[in-house]
Amino acid sequence: MRGMQVTDYMQMAEEVCLELNIDLSSAQLRTMAVYIERLVAGLNQARLTGESSVEDLFNKQIFDSLYLLKILDIGTGRRILDLGSGGGFPGIPLHIVLPGNDMVLLDSNKKKTTFLKNTVKALALQNIDIINGRAEEYGHIKEHRAGYDFVVSKAVAEMNVLVEYALPFLKTKGMAILFKGPRGDQELIDAKAAIKECGGAFQEKYFYRLPGGEKRYLYLIIKKHATPQKYPRRAGVPSKNPLK
Repeated sequence: MRGMQVTDYMQMAEEVCLELNIDLSSAQLRTMAVYIERLVAGLNQARLTGESSVEDLFNKQIFDSLYLLKILDIGTGRRILDLGSGGGFPGIPLHIVLPGNDMVLLDSNKKKTTFLKNTVKALALQNIDIINGRAEEYGHIKEHRAGYDFVVSKAVAEMNVLVEYALPFLKTKGMAILFKGPRGDQELIDAKAAIKECGGAFQEKYFYRLPGGEKRYLYLIIKKHATPQKYPRRAGVPSKNPLK
């Protein structure tokens, strides 16, 4: 990872975006490059993401985060929650590409949210907030409950747990966009009862491959009606006792 310059990261970002048919300005490419530069530096201090090389950050994390723009028109003026944002995926790349939305990054890990706050400040990103907290708690706060058009989540939990976290945040007719690997279909089967109980319905699945060939899926869950007030249950319960 050593010896690379911002211009190198810009070129790599441009290559990924070209493959996804995403047209970024030079300013956006530089912002994406500086984000990766900061992420690389941060990896020396905390486990911000599972990737350990610049190539993997672009070909797995950036590509994966932006793939949904190939299949879904997010538009502008939307309120989006990145649930369990970690090092900022998929929320920060999405916000760099689509700055006309309000983005909230939620994570329970203090080190990660500190990194996110410092990064958002360094990148001078607007209309983006960072929250250090748990979904089980913030899903009951008036400002956030049923307050989002989209919830995006990547590598956070099994789907039967994740929908209990995500659906309370969505407005009726809002959409949860869940990034999953090869076990996604089995997770969907296991989450059938949880999706229904929390007011949602499975809408569609998209299959794709990362540049290295790894299989990935996007699952779209629509919020059909209000989530019962008892969900999400108190901290730790959804993961220990998933809805069935």
